[in-house]
Amino acid sequence: MFFARGTVSRLMGVTAGMVLAVSAAAQSSGSPTANGPAAFSTSEYTDTRVSAQGFIPSDSTQAFHTSGSLGRFGDTGIDQHFYAPIDIPQGAIVDFIGLNNLNDGTAGIMTATLLTRDSAGHILINGSVACTAHITWSTDFNTTPIGSLWQAPEPGILDVHILSSPNQQFFGHVDVKWRRTVSPAPGTATFTDVPTTHQFFQFIEALHAAGITGGCQASPPKFCPDNPVTRGEIAVFLATALGLNWPN
Repeated sequence: MFFARGTVSRLMGVTAGMVLAVSAAAQSSGSPTANGPAAFSTSEYTDTRVSAQGFIPSDSTQAFHTSGSLGRFGDTGIDQHFYAPIDIPQGAIVDFIGLNNLNDGTAGIMTATLLTRDSAGHILINGSVACTAHITWSTDFNTTPIGSLWQAPEPGILDVHILSSPNQQFFGHVDVKWRRTVSPAPGTATFTDVPTTHQFFQFIEALHAAGITGGCQASPPKFCPDNPVTRGEIAVFLATALGLNWPN
């Protein structure tokens, strides 16, 4: 995609447009207890929530039940694992896991763990959280950001583990809070006028790698980082970056 000159600095125009799009999308405050998605921001969290009704026991012979509040619980006196898939985009940073639960006042009686399974059958633990003691519904989050870079192309797997207990233990949902990142800078430059030492090298290369821009000149390849950009060019940048789509 090659652009002509316009009326606004190329970098400033793209940056301003992206900021407006992010501001419109971002609804959460970035805290681990924030609500609402922030689909395009690198500083705000998106909360992906999986209801207890999406979990099944690891053993099909094990009984499991639904509470009046639509929570999930198993039988007493047995150690149980409940599993559910979860979709997280590649390149996201997973920082917080939350377990909504009601327990008998025993801390650690339930844990929620985010797992990755690759095509060779290897299992990776990305992070986990254990319940605190509370006999009413509450959501427990890990207190320190996990900082796990999500690189798996496959969906993640949530594992809610309930230890054997004489009392019933309930969980309502699991939250995974993640944020987007810009890919690390590559070792070589795509554009002759944006060397690896350029202030905006990482971000320009990310735009190119994502298919958002092909620069301003094909041969030799140039980005023209100091050229102005038109409103039409900004529309191309934003529509491509956000994948804007509507039904015919």
